[in-house]
Amino acid sequence: MIGRIIVKLVLLFALCSVFEQQAKGQEYPWSLQYVTNMHTLNPAFVGMWDKAGLLASTRTNWIGVSGAPLSQYLGYFTPIKDQRSGVGVSMQRLNTGLEKRLSLTGDYSYQIRLDMYNYLRFGLRAGILNYDNNLSDYSLFPEPENPMDPKFSSDVRFYNMTTFGVGGVFYNEHLFVSLSVPQIINNTFKVNHSDTRSSVADAKSVYLSGSYVFSLINGIYFRPNLLLVATIGKPVYGDLAGLVYLPSNLQLGVNLRSTGTICFSAQYSFANNMRIGYASDYAVISDIRKYQMGTYEFIIGYDFNFTKRKYSKPSYF
Repeated sequence: MIGRIIVKLVLLFALCSVFEQQAKGQEYPWSLQYVTNMHTLNPAFVGMWDKAGLLASTRTNWIGVSGAPLSQYLGYFTPIKDQRSGVGVSMQRLNTGLEKRLSLTGDYSYQIRLDMYNYLRFGLRAGILNYDNNLSDYSLFPEPENPMDPKFSSDVRFYNMTTFGVGGVFYNEHLFVSLSVPQIINNTFKVNHSDTRSSVADAKSVYLSGSYVFSLINGIYFRPNLLLVATIGKPVYGDLAGLVYLPSNLQLGVNLRSTGTICFSAQYSFANNMRIGYASDYAVISDIRKYQMGTYEFIIGYDFNFTKRKYSKPSYF
C-alpha cells in the first residue's frame, strides 16, 4: 500500500514538472516506443523474460524538414541459464543530414534473486561506433567577401569509437525501478585541423525510470511510466507515459514530454508471437511545429519460445 502511494506521489510531481520549458533542446531516447522496449535504455533488461526476441524499427523525425534525422534499429536478445543472465546484440544506424553514425553493441545482464518475488539485475554494454560526415558536400552559401570556410574543405571519414554503458534494475512482475548510464566514455577526435575537435558521444547521461502495472477490470491493465534523463551541462529531461493493455493483445499509450511534445503509440501482438507497433510524436509548444508534420516510428518484433513452455510471464517492459 505504501509503495502504491509513493508511486502516485512521484507521478503527480512529474506531471506538474513535465510542462516546464527548461528542458528544451534535450534529446529524448532514440525510440518513441522505449516504454515497452526498456532494454534499449538499460542493458540490465536484456533476457529478463523467458523468451528470446528479435526487434527491428525505423523512425523518421520531423517530416517535411530536409536532412532531418532518420534512425533504424535491429536487435536480438535472449535469456540464458534459466533467466539468471541474458545476452543481446544490436545495430543502430542514425543519419542526420550528411552525418552518419553506425553502432554495433553487445549487452550482458546478470540477475540476483532477493526473495520470492523481487529481483535485482545488473547489465553491461560495450561496442563500436562508426562516424562519417561529408563536410565538403555541405552548401554554406558564401558571399563574395566571405570565402568558403576552410574547416569544411575535407571530410570526416570512418572514425571508429568505443561505447560502454552500465545499468541496474530492481523489479518484480508488477513494477521496476531502473538506473543506467548507456554511454560512459566521452569520445573526442581531431578533425581537419589540429586546433579543431569534435565529439559525438551522448556522454554522461543518467537515465532513471520507474513503472508500476495496475490491474483494472475485465483483464485490462494500466501502466504509468516515468523517465528522467540528467546530462552534465543540460537541463533535466522528463517523459511521463501511460499505457493501457487490453485483453485483445492490443496496447495503447500516450507520452507527455518536457520538450513540449506529445506522443501516441499502439502495439498489437499476434498469436504467432509477432508484434507490430506504430508511434507518432507531435510538437505542441515548440515553434518547430510550424515547419514539420511530426515524427513517426514503426517497429516489428518476434518472440522465440525455445523452452516450449505453455505458460509465459507477461512482458510489460
